[in-house]
Amino acid sequence: MATIVRREDYFDAALAILATNDHAGLKQARLCSHLEVTTGSFYNYFESWRHFKEEFLQHWLEHQTLQLTAAARLEGSMPRRLRLLIDFACGLPHSAESAIRGWAHSDPRVHEVQCQVDELRYAVVAEAVAPILGPKETAEQFARTALYSLVGYQQSLPLQDVSSLRWSLDFLLQTLLCRIDQDPSCPRTPGFRSPRPRSSTTSASRANAGPQS
Repeated sequence: MATIVRREDYFDAALAILATNDHAGLKQARLCSHLEVTTGSFYNYFESWRHFKEEFLQHWLEHQTLQLTAAARLEGSMPRRLRLLIDFACGLPHSAESAIRGWAHSDPRVHEVQCQVDELRYAVVAEAVAPILGPKETAEQFARTALYSLVGYQQSLPLQDVSSLRWSLDFLLQTLLCRIDQDPSCPRTPGFRSPRPRSSTTSASRANAGPQS
């Protein structure tokens, strides 16, 4: 009995192969063998390997970035939005994405999509923290730091348990929230400035002091 597969099954199989064989192992024959189908089944969905690669990259972009960032933007609370983004980040197919990052060094089209993915992930974090951190540059630095945590985790060898990534991202979030609450026990972060509301007492004292002679 012939194996019936969907178009999406090819994309899922590609991620599974990338997770265990690196990008050099992603070949048409291996993909069909993984799904237990013939090459004829492959060509029922894709005109060529080039067309498959393009659809696979768009599928990855859509399901692992566009849909997740859109869902996060529906959350109005900044802390809850960032916690949701942390959950999304920890749920990514990290081994496969590590292979895609390696692939991007030798394939211009993969490089283009990888840059788009990273920029979108960075932008959704910067957008979430901008109303709290004030200066655009500070929000961008925070977002870059979060992205570097994700990229560094994915590029580490051997790939560590995802709990280490969650710890890093949780630490960033807690540092941010701690600064906003003006907690003196927070760890000091060079260059990090949280908005400080003016003290009403200080303002009143200055007003009462009047001009200096």
